[in-house]
Amino acid sequence: MTTVLIVILSIIFLLWVVRFVDCLKLRHQDPFLTADPAAAVPSPAPFVSVLVPARNESVNIRRTLGALLSQNYPAFEVIVADDRSEDDTPRILREFADRDPRVRLLEFHDLPAGWTGKNHVLWESARHARGEILLFLDADTTLDPGALSVLASYFIENRLDMLSPLIRSEHGFFWEQVLGPIAVTALMLRFPLQKVNDPKSPVAFAAGQALMIRADVYHAVGGHRSIRSFLLEDMALARLVKNRGYRLRLVYGFNLAVTQMFSSLGRFYTGWTRIFYCALQGNVLRLFAGALFLVIFSLMPYATLAFAGLRLALGSGDSRTVLLLVMSLVQIAVMMSLMAWLIRMGRGTTRYIVLHLPACLIVTAIFFSAIAVHFSKSITWKGMAYDVHAEKLDLLPDVPEPPQREKPEAR
Repeated sequence: MTTVLIVILSIIFLLWVVRFVDCLKLRHQDPFLTADPAAAVPSPAPFVSVLVPARNESVNIRRTLGALLSQNYPAFEVIVADDRSEDDTPRILREFADRDPRVRLLEFHDLPAGWTGKNHVLWESARHARGEILLFLDADTTLDPGALSVLASYFIENRLDMLSPLIRSEHGFFWEQVLGPIAVTALMLRFPLQKVNDPKSPVAFAAGQALMIRADVYHAVGGHRSIRSFLLEDMALARLVKNRGYRLRLVYGFNLAVTQMFSSLGRFYTGWTRIFYCALQGNVLRLFAGALFLVIFSLMPYATLAFAGLRLALGSGDSRTVLLLVMSLVQIAVMMSLMAWLIRMGRGTTRYIVLHLPACLIVTAIFFSAIAVHFSKSITWKGMAYDVHAEKLDLLPDVPEPPQREKPEAR
């Protein structure tokens, strides 16, 4: 048994080292964007419509809109949509709309059958947008100073059709710091940035906290109307755009914006259950593979360490047991070093790396919860139950054009 574990651990260790080296190489090749208040803006500056969906966001919306309206980009509007909020969100939105002419407020009190709330308000907002570029911005996402100019400049200079930056998470939430890096890493292994950015690869990925897209491309693919029933609309839209032959790019934007996805362990657990299930399109084999990957590559070194330590403590170990103990410790050190490097890259807090073992256990459990969703056929999100099998891509042969509206002059 000890010999078999040594062989298995050697293979796992080799793969971790290869992964570490690959990450160090790619760090200098992958696109990184950093907000800059002094960034040059294209002339003329294309008009940008920033679309912000808000449902019960009274805690976050002031900061989000305040940072957005402080951006130095010269030509943009903000369309903020209140989606049936039950808190102070509508009052706060009216305050912003009353005092800043760049802000337009849309209020929704009903949800049409077959739609998710976010998809509905984003589709309606896009139909009212005047910009040639759309930026979908979550209500809990705060742009750093100069971020909008950097995003727009990069988008235009690289002639992109859709741009998705991976942004940093709020440092204040304990469980986000503990579990987030493991969950994100597990997801990105399935959607590597290089394949997402390769036009020849079918792999598509997007993070909806800040998502930029050309308005004509959005309407050409049917926008959120085509993915009206999808719970993970950003991923669905990315697949739709890339499958139609448009240019999609994923970049690291940890120095562009910050978001607070989940404010409690329960929200994190249900939120990532939804993300894993929808990102992997409910494929049980892919979900099981994700769980198995964590068990073998992240949890097994801890198990072999406990096995070897117990044998030595009971006096039944030998030199091979000592070797297994040392290999387990080295493996854990390499694994945690890589995770710490990734956390620093995302501007996270590395001190929580000491909770790597329980974090891996919880994220593994989330994968199995996502598998259970397949059999229960429903998932609860933001207080509403959704039939996950109801997701249907509505690809109509003739997608209606948005209403013709007066376009603002470029500045």
